[in-house]
Amino acid sequence: MKSYFFIIVMIIVCGLGSAFDAPKQETKKDDNYTIQRLMLYNKAGNILMEKNAYGWMTPALRSNENLSLQEGLNELAKKMGFEMAPISLCGIFTYKFEGLNDHVGHVSYRTHYKAKVKSGAVLQPTDKSIHYEWLTEKQAQDSIGHPALKAEFSQMIKHPDKIWGGSFLCIFKNDKLENIKQTEAFYSLHD
Repeated sequence: MKSYFFIIVMIIVCGLGSAFDAPKQETKKDDNYTIQRLMLYNKAGNILMEKNAYGWMTPALRSNENLSLQEGLNELAKKMGFEMAPISLCGIFTYKFEGLNDHVGHVSYRTHYKAKVKSGAVLQPTDKSIHYEWLTEKQAQDSIGHPALKAEFSQMIKHPDKIWGGSFLCIFKNDKLENIKQTEAFYSLHD
């Protein structure tokens, strides 16, 4: 009986040891395709815009980290060199996808928040493919190339006293965006 007990203990100990010694496998992070955008205004009323490989847009973060909404947006502002005043919600929009295998059955949420700068100055990223610049709302609106983002932005600045909702369908072919259709007209989420 003692020998059986000893063998079982040794198997467990050896098994645990090899589990600790085994190389850790890289686990792929789940992506919920949710994006939070920040409309950050300076004292002059200009908005901070980001130019990247996809063109001009409001700075954003993907919600893939274990951060609260406030933590994530504060981290984004800090990365750009700013401390910001409290945020307010401007819009919640949904995106569905057609033609992308890794997006099947996913609904992506795009939330837009606005805030004013409390302190700081623009910190340009070390990645030279990304650039920040202050633009007037009109310049920002004209610079946005993505049709859905431009429509959302235009609606929010035209009616800043409301929180907006709406939906879009992004149609891809061979992993390239072919078309975007607005599937729900903009609607107010509060009176």
